[in-house]
Amino acid sequence: MSTERAAHDFPIGLGGAPRSYVMRRTGATVLAASAILLVLTVFLFPYYWMVTSAFKAAGDVTAYPPIWLFEPTLENFRELFEDLGGLEALRNSLIVVGVSTCLALIIGSMAAYALARYDIKGKETIALEILLVRMLPPIVSVIPLFLLAKKFGLFDTYTILIAIYTLMGLPFVVWVMRVFTQEIPRSIEEAALIDGCTRLQVLFRITLPLMLPGLAATVVIVFMFAWNEYLFATMLTSSHAKTLPVVAAVTVKPRAISWGVSSAAGVLMSVPVIVLALLAQRYLVRGLTFGVIKD
Repeated sequence: MSTERAAHDFPIGLGGAPRSYVMRRTGATVLAASAILLVLTVFLFPYYWMVTSAFKAAGDVTAYPPIWLFEPTLENFRELFEDLGGLEALRNSLIVVGVSTCLALIIGSMAAYALARYDIKGKETIALEILLVRMLPPIVSVIPLFLLAKKFGLFDTYTILIAIYTLMGLPFVVWVMRVFTQEIPRSIEEAALIDGCTRLQVLFRITLPLMLPGLAATVVIVFMFAWNEYLFATMLTSSHAKTLPVVAAVTVKPRAISWGVSSAAGVLMSVPVIVLALLAQRYLVRGLTFGVIKD
């Protein structure tokens, strides 16, 4: 009798669990999924609107009420590429940002390894001085850099932008990669040194592969900082080396904004960052949380 009563009071659901527990679990799952969907909608809707605006005709972009069903057109991209030089600016951005990111990563990783592993006198002060470079407001240095670029013939060249973007990315790389290096046990590197590896071989064959999640996260962030930089790009270039943010800013005119062309430029600027993030996504979460939880 007691067994039948217990079965009546606690109905069994799927998997042998009480039905009330299953219902609460299902309700919690639905609530969590709804919250995630709401957050995704809030964050992704502006991007969706920008993408659709890039393929709308000029009259459809500003139409009220908004036009949801329309015939796609490439007119905005044609104007961006042919009239504003967007394709050349995209090429310039890829060259400048790609080279500066690689240089910042290579130089910064080696500096971070030295600061983490070697007993350098005053290395904490050196690390702080490197960080102070990033704290300098860009507007303070843009005029001296402009004068130096004009004097040495570097104005409107890749060289000046690559040098500046590398210098801007170095402090972040050094400080982040230094933490990742300190998280790797010294015993692994000591074993490699005993086997006959040099310090550079240990760095490139042992330490850097172990820091791959941190490298991926660092590359994405440094790339994004340089990719979106506008001040130096507009002050130190005129036509030959101008980057995509400079061209995108041209769409904002004194009396009007070319919303369609501006949206097309936004889509073009977002594609490389999205592709890079997708390529590095398997390492990003681990890299961004590396060292937070310790055993």
